[in-house]
Amino acid sequence: MPNKQKEIEFYIRRYRESDQNQIIRIWLNESLRAHSFIPAEFWEGHITTMQNKYLPEAETYVADSGGKILGFISLVGNYVAALFVDHSYQRQRVGWALMNFVHRIKGNLYVDVYKENLAAQQFYQSYGFQAKREQIQPETGHTMLTMYI
Repeated sequence: MPNKQKEIEFYIRRYRESDQNQIIRIWLNESLRAHSFIPAEFWEGHITTMQNKYLPEAETYVADSGGKILGFISLVGNYVAALFVDHSYQRQRVGWALMNFVHRIKGNLYVDVYKENLAAQQFYQSYGFQAKREQIQPETGHTMLTMYI
């Protein structure tokens, strides 16, 4: 008999300040996992900036399952500044649901993805994004692809 994963129930809602610790944990853990080509100190050094600048300034939505945040998406205008899903819930349509939610609200979107992050590129391509531009990110020296839908 095939091993069928139980479908996760969640809803998408606006970020609340009380979500901050869960969001930062997901962001840091998944940044380290997805971007192993960048030293951990880079991500750890941005925790305070995430807390005090990026989260308060962005339009953020979370996938909430009974108070547990499974993932989140942050926008600045039509720019997808962050899309992270807790590793335990990846490949279970959480990221897709978050993207659908903001795509319906905003329409055209764009995102920057590290060229080395093939999983993220594949996710965005499967959603319909296309890479249009490459540039070096000055902070890391790594190539970023700007993708549009």
